[in-house]
Amino acid sequence: MVRVSVFVDSVHNSKEITHEQNLVGAEAEVETFISTMAGLGDRLGPLLLQLPPSFDVEGMGVLEDFLKRLPEGFRYAVEVRHRSWLGSDLSEMLGERGAALALIDYPGMPRMDEATADFSYIRWLGDRREFPEGQTHLKKERDEDLLWWSDLVDRFLEEGRTVFAYANNHYQNHSPSTVERFLEIRRGQR
Repeated sequence: MVRVSVFVDSVHNSKEITHEQNLVGAEAEVETFISTMAGLGDRLGPLLLQLPPSFDVEGMGVLEDFLKRLPEGFRYAVEVRHRSWLGSDLSEMLGERGAALALIDYPGMPRMDEATADFSYIRWLGDRREFPEGQTHLKKERDEDLLWWSDLVDRFLEEGRTVFAYANNHYQNHSPSTVERFLEIRRGQR
């Protein structure tokens, strides 16, 4: 069964923390960000650490130190966009910290299908250059891709995990329609 909650949202950490400071010396910014987000209460989903494409596996120690300093009581997901992370110990490290590996559909990165926490975090991102503007309706058919993701969601749900999935306009040109199509596929409406 698919249950959609429209009131639970995940939040990106500030680019100041992840992109400008590369997770170093950002304690004050993290404290401000998390205390602000805590105000959402039970409507707060996972907090996403979206690392820049330049943040490669050489930063594993920095990421691990950063995660160790985060306050407990929140769900954290980590998104990597550099291929050097593939085949690394990232999944094990995230699992030890209870953080989810953000599973992304993003140009230049292969699909990953590993859950590292009691929840899974999925992002359908696409290519910004493909749909730079005018995101009013679907412009790209991706049913086979969404079916693959639906099968993965089935596996995670069978394992007892909560699944958070988000679509960007650049995936099919209109994120609300992408989510609607995904739910249709989940209901068997192909």
